Amino acid sequence: MYLKISDEYADGELRLLTELLNTIDEKVFEISRLIAASVDPDSDGLTDRGEYFIGAGFSAIQQYLTETLTLTGIKKYRAFEIGPRQSDRLTFVAVVNAAANWWKYSAEWVGQPTQNELAEKTQEIVLEVAGTEEYPLSNVLAKLQNTSEITLSALLPNLVLWRSAVDAEKEKHA
Repeated sequence: MYLKISDEYADGELRLLTELLNTIDEKVFEISRLIAASVDPDSDGLTDRGEYFIGAGFSAIQQYLTETLTLTGIKKYRAFEIGPRQSDRLTFVAVVNAAANWWKYSAEWVGQPTQNELAEKTQEIVLEVAGTEEYPLSNVLAKLQNTSEITLSALLPNLVLWRSAVDAEKEKHA
């Protein structure tokens, strides 16, 4: 939850998220260095480690999205349609939300037919953005930033833009 005073935001959750993402970025950077030095990063388990930390970061961002909506009166489905866009079809936060859901639930989907709407929508979004089933979270993060030098903290400016869009939406209905 955030507070807005005049044109300034007081957002303690964003400060905590920033600290956490910076910590995860250090770990992802360390893993990236190890991958670059490895003869076989897959066999060394490095790529899976990278996916794990990136997934945890996406999940932390998802928690921030939910906390931001507290007391706004805006439904999650509406909030995920506003703010910065990743493509004509998808907003930035819809992609982040899908990446977090992928990390949390994809183990349940392995070898199973798609059984619910969340699974279907999540898989559709992640695979559309990632362009591959191999290391989809790393690829989603790279596509969100349009670079191979990936960091979760680089997503923070779009979260701020989204929060402003949520606030504007809230004001429309106040």
